[in-house]
Amino acid sequence: MTYGAALDRIVRMYPDRELLIFYRDGQSRRYRSCEFLDEVNQLARGLLKLGVQPGDKVALWLANLPECAVAEFAIAKLGAVMVAINTRYKVRELEYVLRQSDATTLIIMDRFLDTDYEAMVRLICPELNTCRPGQLESKALPRLKQVITLGDETPGMLTYRDLLALGDDPALVEALQRREASVDPDDVVLIQYTSGTTAFPKGAMLGHDQTLRNAYIMARRTGLDENDRVLSAMPMFHVGGSVCALLGTITCGCPLYTTATFDASLTLRVIEEERITCYIGIESMFYMLREHEDFHRRDRSSLSKGWTTGSVEMLKMVADEIGIEHVVSLYGLSEASPNVSIGDWRDPREKRLTTMGRPQPGVEVKIIDPATGEPQPVGQPGEICVQGYNVMKGYYKMPEETTQAIDPEGWLHTGDRGVLDADGYLIWLGRIKDTLRVGGENVSALEVEDFLFGHPKVAAAAVVGIPDERLGEVPMAFIKLKPGMTATPEEIIAYCRNRIANFKVPRYIRFVKEFPMTGSGKIQKFVLREQAMAEMKQLGLI
Repeated sequence: MTYGAALDRIVRMYPDRELLIFYRDGQSRRYRSCEFLDEVNQLARGLLKLGVQPGDKVALWLANLPECAVAEFAIAKLGAVMVAINTRYKVRELEYVLRQSDATTLIIMDRFLDTDYEAMVRLICPELNTCRPGQLESKALPRLKQVITLGDETPGMLTYRDLLALGDDPALVEALQRREASVDPDDVVLIQYTSGTTAFPKGAMLGHDQTLRNAYIMARRTGLDENDRVLSAMPMFHVGGSVCALLGTITCGCPLYTTATFDASLTLRVIEEERITCYIGIESMFYMLREHEDFHRRDRSSLSKGWTTGSVEMLKMVADEIGIEHVVSLYGLSEASPNVSIGDWRDPREKRLTTMGRPQPGVEVKIIDPATGEPQPVGQPGEICVQGYNVMKGYYKMPEETTQAIDPEGWLHTGDRGVLDADGYLIWLGRIKDTLRVGGENVSALEVEDFLFGHPKVAAAAVVGIPDERLGEVPMAFIKLKPGMTATPEEIIAYCRNRIANFKVPRYIRFVKEFPMTGSGKIQKFVLREQAMAEMKQLGLI
């Protein structure tokens, strides 16, 4: 199916059912399925009037707001491609994604938390201060023609209300129907940027059918049906929110409750008041729920289903203390649409808590020796490789990186270590590639190192991951200063803040005179990490 067909189907089945409930600042905005579809179609017609063409890239810099979900489906109905942008990006990262993706249209919040999004966009495109809305000619971003804000009228930008008003034209109804009929389930619908192992994010191209099918299977393995009520704070700029949560519930017909940001107090309140049956999130969210003062005051008895990733001990905590008896674990990555394997809610408890489940139907997993490429026998660890309907269509405008990731036989080489047990269940053992996982975010060590190298006092830097109870992992940077220079950890951290996303900012800074090196001149990061672990243990920090 296409996204449009999937949404139309569920509205025909449940036209008056509450489908999406969005919380922000403690207040909710609630959409019945027919109301949501009406706004999707109106926005799609507005984008059509603006001239958005099939294959055009429409970037969304939005939190979990109704407009984000509406835009995702409206873009898809036009055969255009959604480019999801992390809400914590700063100017440098935003400009890179907009340029690399060839985005022609950008939809933003006016501001979010303490960040002025409009001001950041104007820093990149000062031409917005003098151009007419929809007629941007940017020197930095020549492909970008229009910026739409959720805020009030402002120079150079259209407002979201303006865009909806454009969609009121009755003459566009048939035009949208024709456009939607031309969209193929195999078309690219989403470019998801992932840090991976390179200094610059790569845009994984994912199709309608890939992501819809992936989300549906995930939802069914979690045990969802039309009677469930799902709560998620997974961000919609990630596949965890835009695919797993949103498409999973849309394809099953159950309502999705979501919050603009994670708030433990609000989450516990919604679980109690809305009788939530399924909660999905990352491990740091579950720890914050358990530690919150309202944890034992709120009724969580309605919960029984959910998915997450984490250690066996964490999963046991989710099952026994949070109360999600049938919690399942999973393994995935953006390049796999995103899910590769997931437990079944009916699996034995031991399998659900100690493995990442079995591969999805239509997905094959093999474990290879990363040095030789030879398949490993059952029970022998190695690199996880994936083949099937869910493997991305490649990285946008990165043919060399695509070839490195997907071999001639169609196997996606994940760079992750794992093992298959005798029953075909996958166990994830960590990363081969140099990527950190900070509070659910992928962080390229090389990207942070490259940024640190831009500091006038830094000669070289190496970033490793250090365990953290709340976030899973945090960055530690080992820095070699230029001759004659002195600096403090606080100075380096201050340099990073407001320049790169906060989850990329090193938690710890250590200065070194020399790095441990291999014979070929590469920094031995495993030695640095061993030193860091020993120090952290001695200090009682881990």
